[in-house]
Amino acid sequence: MSKMPCYIVKDLLPLYADELLSPESERDVRAHLNECEECSALYKQMTSPEPEINEDVPEVNYLKKINKGRKRLLTCAVVIVALIAAGAFINARIQAAKADISYDKATKTMVIYGKDDTDLKLPETVNEAKELDAQFDTFHAKVHLPVLKTGDEDLVTYLPAYLGRTNESLKFIRSFLKENCPDIDLANRAEKYVELSVLPDGDYTWNEVEDRIELEIGRFYWHREELYILSLLGNKSVQWKQLGDAWYLGGCIDPYNEELAAATFGDSLKNAPYYDAFIKGGGTEDVTPENYRILNDAISYKCLTDGMNWGTPYESWPLYKTGVYSGPKKLPGAENEMSVCMATSFMGYLSDKYGFDKVSDFCFNDKEFEEVFGVDWQKEYDAWSAWILETYAG
Repeated sequence: MSKMPCYIVKDLLPLYADELLSPESERDVRAHLNECEECSALYKQMTSPEPEINEDVPEVNYLKKINKGRKRLLTCAVVIVALIAAGAFINARIQAAKADISYDKATKTMVIYGKDDTDLKLPETVNEAKELDAQFDTFHAKVHLPVLKTGDEDLVTYLPAYLGRTNESLKFIRSFLKENCPDIDLANRAEKYVELSVLPDGDYTWNEVEDRIELEIGRFYWHREELYILSLLGNKSVQWKQLGDAWYLGGCIDPYNEELAAATFGDSLKNAPYYDAFIKGGGTEDVTPENYRILNDAISYKCLTDGMNWGTPYESWPLYKTGVYSGPKKLPGAENEMSVCMATSFMGYLSDKYGFDKVSDFCFNDKEFEEVFGVDWQKEYDAWSAWILETYAG
């Protein structure tokens, strides 16, 4: 069904009859006429031949000239009105294509129905809102906005950027896996719609249902990439290899990673116990995926030289001590003595050496280490440790 309303079409008919419309507008009017009997009848009446007039009668000729003049004036007026109306219609269509934004004062909820384009211009009322309900082509986000107000930027600035990075990150991860891991069966799961919940009492969980993937991040709204990649595993348990792969792809490769957007390499990093190793490894103040990779390597250097349990669970807690994931990784053992950052660094090392496709085959298909890489896990872990100690000692 044509989206152009009748009153616009009726105003544009004189231009359409004289073939003065753009190809796009002409196509829209033609489509409308094929569907609307009323406008089609009006167009036929407008374009039907005029009755013959005796040209030898002066009075008639005079009246014909007057009628022609009136017709020209009428046509000009119709053109002006039509252009104004068409401009308003086209502008409305452009705005609707980007987003339909409303604010409910009673519930303090900002509602956004948008398209794939998340370049939003939010009104100032977003700073009064408590909840966000935003729906786009690839994902639907429910956000408790005070959770996002912990940063320095106001929501008018930060929220569109967060939603935009979410959209681009989901698309990037899907396309990267499709391009680099053709042997991994992710086609159906990776195409599913994403429901993203950022709620203060939310758990750090994911769930796959028939037509969508549900991500419940809670207050950890900057970990969306990691959680999404883990959700693509399906019902597989999460061990060191899945955690390392999720952080490596989601942070060291994905340029839209939210933690990168919030990171501040520079003065804040200078007080970290691994800062010297970060600089010796080639790290700079630029917030890039490459620097994030070096940061994980530098943290691993600190763990390998000074031992564990000195920092956050991600930095230095052995995996079996962390409580937010599920699976046999909680059991003490050689492979579970590393932290999440160490697993990330190790997976990056394996990716450089054997290729990302093999690393993901190992993570997603539950294969044994030696089956994929042709070498014993401990031998390769020792080789990675030696490389870290040599590279980051300076």
